[in-house]
Amino acid sequence: MAATGGPLYLSGSLLPGLLGEAAPSAGLVAVLGAAMFAPTLLIWLRYSEEIVSAGGLYAFVESAVGHKVALVQAALWLVSYGLYLSYTVAYICYDLLPAAFPGVLPFRAALQLAIPLALAALALAPIRWSMTALASVAAAQVVLVAALVWLSVGHFGAPAGAFVGHGEPVAVAVTGANTSLLFICASLPLFLAGEVRGGSPAVRSGLAAGVATVAGLAVLAAFPLSASAPRLLSGEVAGVTIADSAGMPLLAGLLGVGTAASVAAVMTAEFLAVTRLVHALTNAPLRRISRVVALTFVAASAASLIDADHVYDALLRPSLVALWLAQLVVVATYPKFAAKNGRLRAGDLLLTGAGVALMAYGLYSATSGSLAT
Repeated sequence: MAATGGPLYLSGSLLPGLLGEAAPSAGLVAVLGAAMFAPTLLIWLRYSEEIVSAGGLYAFVESAVGHKVALVQAALWLVSYGLYLSYTVAYICYDLLPAAFPGVLPFRAALQLAIPLALAALALAPIRWSMTALASVAAAQVVLVAALVWLSVGHFGAPAGAFVGHGEPVAVAVTGANTSLLFICASLPLFLAGEVRGGSPAVRSGLAAGVATVAGLAVLAAFPLSASAPRLLSGEVAGVTIADSAGMPLLAGLLGVGTAASVAAVMTAEFLAVTRLVHALTNAPLRRISRVVALTFVAASAASLIDADHVYDALLRPSLVALWLAQLVVVATYPKFAAKNGRLRAGDLLLTGAGVALMAYGLYSATSGSLAT
C-alpha cells in the first residue's frame, strides 16, 4: 500500500491535480484509472505464480526471454529509480512541504540533507523495522484519506453524477489513463518477494489486496471533488487546500505532513527494491550494497542543492522515459513466459495488449510533455 503511489499522495495531491476539465467526472476517472491498470497487475500476478525473488521484474523478463534482454530491462529500471531517488527529496522540500508549511522555506536546504539521511538509516535498519515503519505510514495514510473523504463529502456532498461522463469523452478517458499510470510503483514490493514468508500465494494476495485498497481509497477520495471549485484542486496539495478552505488548519497540517511522509514511504520502498535488484544482478552481499546505495543517495541529494529549484524538472522526464520503457519490456514479454509454461491463451494476449498500450501511453506522455507524475 505504501508503495502504490502512496495512498494519501495519490488521493490528496496527484489525482486532484490531474482532473482538470474532467473534474465533474472525478469518480468515473478514478474507476477508469483502476480498471486500466488491472491488466498490468494481472500480468505481474501471473508472473509471480512461478517467480518470487530479489530480481523482481528483472527475474520475470529473464524467465520469459533470457538474460540479455533482462539486463536491458534492469538497466532502464535502475536509471529510472536512481534518478527518482535523486530528485524527489528536492520535490518534498521545495514543493510539497512549503505548500502546507510556508515557514519551512528558510530550512529547505537543511531538510534536503536531513531527509535522505533519515530514509537511508531506515532502509539500512533490519528489514522488520523497515517494514514496520512502512506499515505504520500506510495505516496513517488510510486514516488521513478517510478524514479527507469525510471532509470532502461534508464540504461538497456526495454527487452520484461523479460516476457519469461529462463533457468531452476523450478528456475523461485520457484523465483515466493518466490516473492509471499513478499506480505503477506497485511493482516495488515484487523485489522483496523472495523474503516474504508464505512465498508466491502471500506475495500475490498481498499485492492484489494492497493495490485494490489504494484504488478503492482513490475512488472514495475523488468522487466528492466533482462538485468542488477548480481553484481548490489546482494547488500542490489539494487536500491541504480543501482543509484550509474549510477552516480546519490542524487537519490541513496533518495532511501536509502525511503527504510528505507518503512520498517518503514510496522512496523507502524504491531504495529497498534497488538494493534487492543489484543483489540479484551481482550476488554481492546485500548489506554492502545497501551501504553503497545509501551513500550514493545521500550524495546525490546533497549535490542537487547546487540547483535544487530545477533538479526536479530536469530529471523527471528521463526518469519517466526509462520507467515506461522498463515496464514495457515486462508486459511485452509476458506471452513468451506464458508459452514457456504451457498456458498461453487468448486472454493472455488481451492482457498483454492492454498492458503494452498503457506503457506506450506512459512513454508518449513522458516524451510529449504531458507528464504523468
